[in-house]
This record gives sequence, C-alpha cells and structure tokens, in this order.
Amino acid sequence: MDSLITPALTRGLEQLRDAETVNFNAAIPRSLAWLDAATPTMPNGVPVSWMKGFWRHSPVVAVSGSGSTFTDLDGNSYRDFNLCDLAMAAGFAPEPIVRAISEQAAKGNHFLLPTLDAFEVSQLLAERFRLPAWQYTLSASGANVDALRLARAYTGRQQVLVFDAKYHGHMDEMLWSDGQPDGVGLPTGSGDHVRTVPFNDVEALDVALAGGDVAAVLLEPVMTNCGLVLPQPGFHDHLRSATRRQGTLVAADVTHTQFAMYGGGTHDVGLDPDIITGGKGIGGGVPVGVFGMTSPLADFLARHVEGDFVPGPSVPTGGTVYGNALSMAAARAGLAEVFTESAHQRVDALGAQLQEGLQGLVDASGLGWSIDRWGGRCQWRLSAEAPVTGRDGYTSVNEAFADARKAFYANRGIWDAIATAGPAISFAATQDDVDAYLEVSESFLAALT
Repeated sequence: MDSLITPALTRGLEQLRDAETVNFNAAIPRSLAWLDAATPTMPNGVPVSWMKGFWRHSPVVAVSGSGSTFTDLDGNSYRDFNLCDLAMAAGFAPEPIVRAISEQAAKGNHFLLPTLDAFEVSQLLAERFRLPAWQYTLSASGANVDALRLARAYTGRQQVLVFDAKYHGHMDEMLWSDGQPDGVGLPTGSGDHVRTVPFNDVEALDVALAGGDVAAVLLEPVMTNCGLVLPQPGFHDHLRSATRRQGTLVAADVTHTQFAMYGGGTHDVGLDPDIITGGKGIGGGVPVGVFGMTSPLADFLARHVEGDFVPGPSVPTGGTVYGNALSMAAARAGLAEVFTESAHQRVDALGAQLQEGLQGLVDASGLGWSIDRWGGRCQWRLSAEAPVTGRDGYTSVNEAFADARKAFYANRGIWDAIATAGPAISFAATQDDVDAYLEVSESFLAALT
C-alpha cells in the first residue's frame, strides 16, 4: 500500500509542526519549568517514558479533569480525544466510579480475599462477553501473561501465534516481531515461542497451525495499534474452524475494542473465542485487568490452583494486589453504570458523526484520504485503499502528519490521539466535543492545502 503523503506535503507538515510547537511551548511555561525541575529525579521529568515518547512536543503537567476535558498546570483546558490510549474511556472523574472508589477506600482497599464486588463484576463480564468464568490482574498486559500460561498448560504446547503489527502488552515475548526484538533489554530467545503471520492471510495462518504445536492464537477482533485494520469477510470463520481442527485455543484481546463495541467486537465479527483478555479503562483509570474463559478452561484452572499447601502442579496466575477491593469496586461501577449497552450506542452515534464530518472535510480538501471507523473510534487513513494487514495499517502512521496534527490541535484546545491511534469518543463526550474537533480539523486541512 502507498501513502498519499507526498514529499511536498511532508515539507508542509513539518513547517506547520515547527510553527505550532513554538506556539505550544509558549503556552505552557509552568509545565516546562516543572518538567525541568523534575528531570533529575525522573528521566525526562516523567514517571513513565511513554509520557514523553508518544509525541514530539513536550508533555504538559495535568492537574485536573472533568468529563471529556482536562486542565494543565498553566490553566489550559483540552477536549480529550486520546483517552489516555483508552485507559480513560469513561472520561475524567465519572460520578459512579468516583462514588464507588470513595466508598470502598473508606472500607479498605484490599484484603487478599474475595469481596462482594468481585462476584458482580464477573457476572457483568460474563453477560457482556459470553464467557462464564473470570479472573483478575492489574493490567491487560498481566491478563495476557496469565491467559497464555493457562493456554499452554491446558494444551501442553508452547507456541503462540500472533499477527504482524500486533500489540498485546509489554511482556518480553510479545515484544518481538518476525524474530527480531522490538527494543533493547529483552532476553535473547524470549520470542522463540511466538510465531507471526499477516492478519487476514488464511494461507499463512493454515501453514502456521499445521504442525499442531500452537497453544493459542492471540489477536484483537479488529487490529487497533497500527491504525484500524478490519477482518476480511470470512477470515474469523476460517480462523475459528482451523484452530478447532488443530486443537488450538483462540484468545481475543479486547483491551481496545471493548470501548468501540459492546461485547468487545467478538460477536460482531463472529470470533467465538476460548479466552478473552482486557481491562484497562473499565475502572475509570483504577488499574485492573481481566481474563475470561470457557468452562473447561475454568475447571482446569480450578484443579491447578497456585498456593502454599496445594499438592500437584499449578498454573502460576496471580499477584498480591490482583483482584483488590478498590479495583473491583471501580470495575463494577464502570461496567454497570458507565459502559452500558445504551452508552455504547450513544458513543457509536457520535463516532459516526465524527467520521462523516471528517470525510466531508477530507473530500473537500482534495487530499484523497478516507476516514475509517470502528464504533466510537475514527482513523485518518492516508491511503486510497483500506488496509488488509497490520503492515498495511502502518501506512496511516505518518510521523510528520501525526506531529503536525497533534501540536495544531493542542493549540486549539484538542488533545488528539497518539500516532498509532485515531480520535476516540469518550463515554463523557458530547456533541459540542465532536463539533469542536471538526471545526479544528477544518482549519488544519485548510492550513495544509
């Protein structure tokens, strides 16, 4: 696939980025001073490197948020379309989750014992995702770790199959692509049991499964970390029949898609997984990870429980603060009162308005791009054709375009998405937020053309 970002347009984007970054820095003097003072005690002045690395302009220091907006140390307010990469899909300080957190904190944050909310959260997840049994971690990454251990123990196999341009968390084995590490510091050979094929490629999938040694296929129903890549008609049907034929489990990572579609999208694409992993934003920013499983897997896990006085082999799943009372209270409020089916429908409708509005602006600009959508998330597609593989999806991840857009929008009160994502509608967003995004987008496209 070819990007429609020409050399001339790239130069224009870089000039726009540079001018907008100067203006942005001028508007955040207190944040810049704070970051400079914090740098001796935190590399780059930030507690997590992503806060520096996700964009080329400086981060701001956030001080408060309410609904769909947050405010920085200099008093600038931003309408949020990044949603902390969907960790804050509920919006900032949603009343039901704030209330649940406050009430539970007054009773105790953790007991290393089940609490009443854990049962209700499990029932809510079972109804939503159609898998009967659930366990908990503190992140979706942790959920994937435990889910793959369970899959390997259950099948007696070592290999895991993933798709090019995937992202399933910062665990060692998931930070390899085509046999090469995605960064430094990874143990040699930590990716040896991960096999990679292109998304939507049924022939490559069949070859990778043919040896009968794959414990699980781990995938998103729709790929989201490389733009948006939708499954081709029949792909998930083929995947499911092929894995059943080979005795391979399917683990659906709905960490991002759970906020685009009620049920995470597995029903919509006909995936029917054995395991579902997720978490992230369901507790309104309170750390939580979840993984659900079929009854046979749940029975297997129950027979191989980890503990000091349990005889026989165990499946190592768990952590000292996993399933804590505070996380369970936040997740219960999020699932029952914020991320409802009717709320998903409202977000989907706002997403459709955003897509249609952006497409109209792009068409008028003559740039030839198109706007993809999956529920409440849109995607600037910088090519004429829809992507089929994850590698295709990266044609829309253009550094000059992402950097210019991010700084331009921030200067006009919009906190836009990171480079590998697109503007996402939070469950606190309003029609005014969508209208504001479209207004700034019109100005941005005018500046380019």
